[in-house]
Amino acid sequence: MKAEQLSLFESKISPEYLVTQSNSLIEAPQNLTLQEKRIILTLASLVQPEDDNFRVHRIKVKDLADIIGIKEKNFYSKVESVVEKLQNKTITIETERSKLNMHWLSSSEYFKGQGYVELEFSEKLRPFLLELKQNYTPFKLRNVLQLRSEYYIRIYELLKQYEKLKKRAFSISELKFHLNIPPDKYEKYAHLKSRIILKAQSELTENTDLTFDFEERKEGRKVVGIIFYIKKNQKLLKEVIGNEKLDSNSSNLLIRFGVRPDKAREIVKEYSEEQINQNINYILETKNHLEIDNISGYVIAAIENNYVEKGKLKSTDFKSVDRFSVGQVQQWLKGIYRHSRESVPSFLVEEKVIDYIVKEGFQIEEALEFWNEHGTNLNQYLRDLIKENRLKKK
Repeated sequence: MKAEQLSLFESKISPEYLVTQSNSLIEAPQNLTLQEKRIILTLASLVQPEDDNFRVHRIKVKDLADIIGIKEKNFYSKVESVVEKLQNKTITIETERSKLNMHWLSSSEYFKGQGYVELEFSEKLRPFLLELKQNYTPFKLRNVLQLRSEYYIRIYELLKQYEKLKKRAFSISELKFHLNIPPDKYEKYAHLKSRIILKAQSELTENTDLTFDFEERKEGRKVVGIIFYIKKNQKLLKEVIGNEKLDSNSSNLLIRFGVRPDKAREIVKEYSEEQINQNINYILETKNHLEIDNISGYVIAAIENNYVEKGKLKSTDFKSVDRFSVGQVQQWLKGIYRHSRESVPSFLVEEKVIDYIVKEGFQIEEALEFWNEHGTNLNQYLRDLIKENRLKKK
């Protein structure tokens, strides 16, 4: 009954809405076409922080066609075909304790002659899209809608996840795994570089809030890994902030920050336009130097608590860690490489361990100090683990 009640309204879609996904969902390889990926991200943008159940979203076919890039006159049949194929797509998320296989959608209903479709996420996706408190990555939908390949979208997601750390390292096989590229495709690194990496670099710079440089790591003459250096796209950010400041309509401003339209209307009704705009402008003026993950939730809290009046602008909670054990890192490495039989370059182990420690609450300086003290032992532990894996396969 609850799902039926939640489906009795039309969902408005907007590139200004916020997409929030768990990092484990981003890490999983995804067998989605460009149009399917756009639908999934559009549907994810309709999930709000206060939701405790997935809604059945009724979306106009014309709106969906526009946002996923279907321009043909027969867009109704094209959208129907894309949705039908998406209904059969699955994703696998593997942890130390389980291997979860699930469909992206629990249902998709196309209403012939009525101009709309109803979509609902699979219930098993709840831990990865609903009520996320930690280990998640948010971004505005508009960042990915103009990217012209599912590979570019995936690179954006994988780098956005590490934006605060400013860099991310992959072995070539790991990068292909995350992008769902078969091992026998782009076997030559030069092809992967020219057809995927360089084009993604250009498109992200042109269309998203991120840009990147990269460094190739070699063993002899062979490229075995890549380090991405992640930077904010300052040019695009200035244009976006300028557009937000130019929009004087309080409801539109709220929606631009990912607040759902019904919540935006509620805020506009309850609080004065002055209080709404002052708090939004306060956030705009400071958000270049303050990291706020859940921007829509923060905007709501700022208005409701009148942060501008209290001088209460603060960043999200940061987990403080006093101690960190080598055994804990070894268990984490074992979880990642428990099935691996390929050697892992030491530079990649270093990058991954430092990233992990920082995410657990350390400052980058502390993580580097930890690596300098324990890196040799951790590299040896991983070599022994991979050696054991090889013996098990024989």
